[in-house]
Amino acid sequence: MHMATRTRRWTRADLARLPDDGNRYEVLNGELFVTPQATYGHQYVAFAIARKLFDYCHAHGIGEVVGAGAVVWEENELQPDVQVIPGRHEPHRDTKWEDLPRAILVVEVLSDSTRRRDFGKKRDAYRDLLIPVYWIVDLEKRLVVVWNDRSPEPEFVTDVLRWTPVADVPPLEIVVADFFDTAL
Repeated sequence: MHMATRTRRWTRADLARLPDDGNRYEVLNGELFVTPQATYGHQYVAFAIARKLFDYCHAHGIGEVVGAGAVVWEENELQPDVQVIPGRHEPHRDTKWEDLPRAILVVEVLSDSTRRRDFGKKRDAYRDLLIPVYWIVDLEKRLVVVWNDRSPEPEFVTDVLRWTPVADVPPLEIVVADFFDTAL
């Protein structure tokens, strides 16, 4: 009996050939990530976050908010639950993710199937891409883990989540308890 000694190296081009079956497919450094369709609660929270970010970003001219979307570079493609792309971009049918500026904030809503990946490989990739802020929303623990480019250590936010993308604009503030109480 022969054992496989090499695994297939996946690329972004391979994603187009995968089935449209409700799973989310991502590629990072040749590894394929397959995530089952998100639960209702997961999507509800992601949308609520996107809505708060959308209102704030549009009020201050900071950028466009999309969910899920894609963060694309080289042969890699990650699909955060929510992201903020800096600047104003008209939504054209032919706009490619790789033609947009790099996100200034990415948000992942934690699930059991993504926990290790979100806290490990995806966090490292976003940091390597110099994405300034990365939030992981933990529904179970009712907190938001925040990584930013100003600190090597994460911040565990249970009271007020603050995001200041531009120095001369007041920060977005979300009372975490209120957010979880209304979002769940």
